[in-house]
Amino acid sequence: MLFLSLRFLQKCGLEVSTAIAGVFLLVLIPTLYFSQTFRGFTALLLMSLGLRQGRNLLITAGTTLVISFNIRNILGNIQKLASSIICNLEAKRISIDCPPLGKYIQMLRWMGEQLKKLIETDFVVAQYKSDFNIRHSIDSRNFSLKLREAEKALNETEEMILAKFHTASLIAEFGLPILGILLLVLFTALRLKRYHKNTMFENIFIMNKFRQFDKKQRNEGKPTVLPLTEEEAEQYISVPSLGLTAKDGKAMVKFSIPVFTHCIAWSFFIAVDCLLYKLIEVLRTELDDLEPFRVPVKINVLDEATLVFIPVGRGEVNEDFSYNVSLFEKKCLPEPSLPLYSSMVPLSVVLALLVLLVLVSSKLTQLRHLIYEQFFPDQAQDRVACLHSKILRKRSKSKVHIFKRDWKTLVMQT
Repeated sequence: MLFLSLRFLQKCGLEVSTAIAGVFLLVLIPTLYFSQTFRGFTALLLMSLGLRQGRNLLITAGTTLVISFNIRNILGNIQKLASSIICNLEAKRISIDCPPLGKYIQMLRWMGEQLKKLIETDFVVAQYKSDFNIRHSIDSRNFSLKLREAEKALNETEEMILAKFHTASLIAEFGLPILGILLLVLFTALRLKRYHKNTMFENIFIMNKFRQFDKKQRNEGKPTVLPLTEEEAEQYISVPSLGLTAKDGKAMVKFSIPVFTHCIAWSFFIAVDCLLYKLIEVLRTELDDLEPFRVPVKINVLDEATLVFIPVGRGEVNEDFSYNVSLFEKKCLPEPSLPLYSSMVPLSVVLALLVLLVLVSSKLTQLRHLIYEQFFPDQAQDRVACLHSKILRKRSKSKVHIFKRDWKTLVMQT
C-alpha cells in the first residue's frame, strides 16, 4: 500500500518508492513478529481505514477532486468569458476606422470629387479651381488604457487563483494524506486506550469469550444470563451475526449522514459547472450563427445643365457606401471546457467505496471487537465479567420490580 501510494499518488520515482517501502517493510516485519500489542494495533489501524477515519479520508479525496476539476473549471470558464469580452472590445477599437467611419469618409471624398467637377471651369479670362480635403483622427488612448487595465486586472486575478489552486493541490496531494494517516493513528491509539481504561466502552457485544464465561458460571453453579430475553436481545448484539438489526440500521444511517451531505455539495458544484458550460456553449453557437448587420448608405446625385434657362442635359450618378457590422468578432468567441470524464470517473470510484463502507459499517464494527478480543484477551476477560454482572444486576432489579408490582396487586385484590 505504501509503495502504490508513493508510486502513483505521490508520483515518486520507482527507485525512491521501492527504497522507502523496503525500509518500512524491514522495520515492520520484526516488530509485528515480536509484539502482540503492535499486531493488534496494526490490525485495528487497518480496520479504521474502513470505518469513520476511512470514510473521512474518502470524503476528503472526493472534495479535493471536485475542487481540482469542477470548481477550477468554473473559474476558468468565467475567465474565458471575461477575456472574450475584452478581446471583442479591442477588436472593435482597432476596426473603428473602417466601417462605419471609413465608409462615411469615402462618401465625403466622393462628394468632394463630384463638386470639383461642377465648380472647376476654365474660361479665357479666369480659371476657377476647388480643393476638397478631409482629415480625420480618433483619440482612443483613454479607451485603450481602460482595456489594458481591465486585461491586467484579469490576468492578475487569474494568476492569483491559479497560485491558490496550486498551493491547495500541493496540500491536498502531500499534506492531507500524511495528516490523515497521523490522525488515523492517533484516533486508533485513543480508542484502544479507552478500550483498556473503560470496561463499559461499547460493551454491548455477546462474543465467544462471553459464551465461555457464562458456560463456566453454569458449571460452577453460579447465575447465568444466556439465553438472553427478547428485551435483552434488542439491547445487546450477538457476534458474529449476519442479519441486520434495527441498531445496525441506525448505525448505517448515522454513518452515511456526512456522505450524503457532501454528495449534495459535490452535486451542486458539478451542476453549476455543467450549467455554466452549457450557457457559454449556447451563447457561442448563437453568436457564431448571427449574421452581420447590413447598414445601407447610398447617395444619389442629379446633374442638370441649362442654357439660357433652357434644360440641355440631365444626368444621374449613384454610389453605394453600404457596409456590414458584426456584433461579435468570431475570433473572440469563448471556448468553454467541461472535464466531466476527469472528475466523474475517480469521483465515481470514491462514491462506490463510500457506499460499500456504509453497507458494511455495522459488520466492520463487530469485526473490530473480535480483533480486540483476539489480541487483548486480558482486557476482553474483564469486559466480559463486567457485562455479565451488568446483565445480572438489571435482571435482579427487574425481578424486584415485578415482585413489588405483583405484591401491590395482591394487596389491592385482598
